Amino acid sequence: MSHFFKSFKFKICLVVLAALLLGVFVAGIEPDGSSPLTKGLSILLTPLNDLALRAKEIFASVGADFRANEDYIEEISRLEAEKESLKEELVDYERIVHRLASYEAFLGVKSEHPDYTFVPAGILMRDASDVFLTFTLNKGSSDGVMLGDPVIYGKNLLGIVREVTPKTATVYTVFHPDVSVAAYEIRTREDCYTESDAELTGERSLRIAGLPRTTPVVTGGIVCTSGLGGVCPRDLFIGKVTRVVNSESDISAYAVVTPDVDVTVLTDVFVITDFDGKNG
Repeated sequence: MSHFFKSFKFKICLVVLAALLLGVFVAGIEPDGSSPLTKGLSILLTPLNDLALRAKEIFASVGADFRANEDYIEEISRLEAEKESLKEELVDYERIVHRLASYEAFLGVKSEHPDYTFVPAGILMRDASDVFLTFTLNKGSSDGVMLGDPVIYGKNLLGIVREVTPKTATVYTVFHPDVSVAAYEIRTREDCYTESDAELTGERSLRIAGLPRTTPVVTGGIVCTSGLGGVCPRDLFIGKVTRVVNSESDISAYAVVTPDVDVTVLTDVFVITDFDGKNG
């Protein structure tokens, strides 16, 4: 037994007992009844509690910002979709405006020439590699379009159909070297015919040839189809004279003519499939 009281284990028990008695004593003198151990832990843990609360606030704020960001992204997506919808509506509106302008011009021609038979057509594609501004229509032989039919916008001659499939037609414009139309200048009544080349097409012009060197045709003159040969009806507008040039190879002259209509911006045209004097 005496060995136990002298052992290390007994000494440890005395230390623990003394600590417990000291705690009870201090607890008795603390006004709030808390132990120093409790107070010590409280002092140590208070900053950690504050840090935890702050972290909770930060995560709550981040969560709110994340939700706000999601709402922002959804609003952007909605506005983008609305913008695309408005863009499509604008394109449709512009298409309708161009089509109405084409039909308005057509009604004027139709009222003046009841003998004309028309097929309305849209420009399906343009040949970007062709300097002569060739284009393809969305109407073909199944719609009554035939080789050699003139294509117009209002009273303006645009070109001649040169290739036809059941559903499409390829049009060579008046700038194409393979297109030659009988014409006349309305003031002087001078007869002539159209021709062109790449250089003139670059100027969006063509020439009327077959004029005498003493021609009375002057700048500002108006050139129209004469109807000779039955390729086109008479009095379709070709263009205005911008200059008159004497030939260097013979005693003739020619006039450079510029159409009023820019064929590169048109979307809707009309094909004249029949008229009095066709192929006559």
